[in-house]
Amino acid sequence: MRSANVVVMVLLGASLACSGGPRSDPKAGEQAIRELVTGWNGYLTAQNDSAIAALYADDAVLMPPAMPRVTGRENIRRFWAQVWPLKATLTLTTTSVRVAQAGDLAVEEGDWTWSAPSPTGEQRDRGKYLVTWIRTAGGWRVAQDIWSSDQPPPGPAAASAAQ
Repeated sequence: MRSANVVVMVLLGASLACSGGPRSDPKAGEQAIRELVTGWNGYLTAQNDSAIAALYADDAVLMPPAMPRVTGRENIRRFWAQVWPLKATLTLTTTSVRVAQAGDLAVEEGDWTWSAPSPTGEQRDRGKYLVTWIRTAGGWRVAQDIWSSDQPPPGPAAASAAQ
């Protein structure tokens, strides 16, 4: 009987090792990402492009609307640094975080608001975003970041005037 227990324990241990061990807690992953977004909002207020860039994976992709994609942490840092001279206010609000059961991938959905002074008055915009997060040895990092405005695109007259 004793040898049967040993065999069962060995098989159970091998099974856990092959399955990658216990699954992570999706709720803990969601909470960690929500806390990172809170920090992100603080970095936006402080105009800290280095701290924002540190949230991204080395090979992350930023996909701003009406612009080419931005690839890599340093290029993403430069993108964010361009925002500061605009004296803009940007706020991110997470609406949902879905963490994969395995715990190494998550998708955050949210809303954003933007305002910036201009010679013609305060410019305002709002929209939605999706961020794909991956769990790395250093914690959760952004792999993909894309957003769009809720405002309609400029009409033909505005496009013609811009040319």
